[in-house]
Amino acid sequence: MKRTLITGLDIWKRKGPFWPVKLIARASLNTLHHLPRGMMVEATQRCTGNCRGCKPTINPVDLKPELLSAWLGCRPCKPVTLHFSGKHSDPLAAPELSRLVAIAGQNSSMVSVSTIGLGFQPGHEGLKVDRWIFSLPAATGPSWEAIRGRDRMAEVLLAVRTVKSAGKSMVELVLTVWRQSASDLDAFRELAGNMRADSAKAVFGRFDPEGFHVGRTENLELDSQGCPYRLDGTGSPELKREPAGCPLAGCLFLDAEGVLRPCPFTGDDAPFERTPSTGAWKTARGWKALKNGRPFSACRYCW
Repeated sequence: MKRTLITGLDIWKRKGPFWPVKLIARASLNTLHHLPRGMMVEATQRCTGNCRGCKPTINPVDLKPELLSAWLGCRPCKPVTLHFSGKHSDPLAAPELSRLVAIAGQNSSMVSVSTIGLGFQPGHEGLKVDRWIFSLPAATGPSWEAIRGRDRMAEVLLAVRTVKSAGKSMVELVLTVWRQSASDLDAFRELAGNMRADSAKAVFGRFDPEGFHVGRTENLELDSQGCPYRLDGTGSPELKREPAGCPLAGCLFLDAEGVLRPCPFTGDDAPFERTPSTGAWKTARGWKALKNGRPFSACRYCW
């Protein structure tokens, strides 16, 4: 709640006195139409990380701006928030990121980009992004190298400084705590202060059963009391406790192929819509109940 409030106040200052009125009206319309207020968008299937042990997507696809525009154009009402994020990818690798962000800004109240910060190009700092979220796997060079295979922290910090210097967006730093970076919390707090981050927090790394990401069993910080996982009888991670409902119930996901899905981590075993239409959005209204009723053992996000 505090994080949302800080973000809202920061955007209010930049967008003028009438922005909250428009925000409330848009949120009310989404409630009236029984649609989630948020939307997550995968701008590309490409990634800039080149992390050790990661299996990149073969023949990656980039989201066409025309497809994003078509989906938003037939939505019964505009979403409140539109968040660019990767599945096993990163928005900074999208060749059409500037056009996608422009379309998002015209069709939502808040635009955010979640990235690992690698591949930041001159001009990205000028995009009309309300909040940049930089996800760091570590806060020291040695820890970064131990996780990713190569210390590229300086590249990410340069991107953070560039966005902060532009003064157009809120900057949030997130430390993803892995086994190799479990001792980096103090260094992260110091780093966030030096970077003048508007917000900073640490979260435990998520298990990825597909093995595309660094979230493999050997990288999880299982020794920490706060880690959401433990090993089951077969040596595989399992949640210590099930969340009360789907953590992503308040949003829908548009993947890089232009397919509307309940969330980034459902496959073709779950409902999806391929063709932009008002009817597709009406169908998607029922997905929230399905998501909240889905057993967590079958959910890749929380598994």
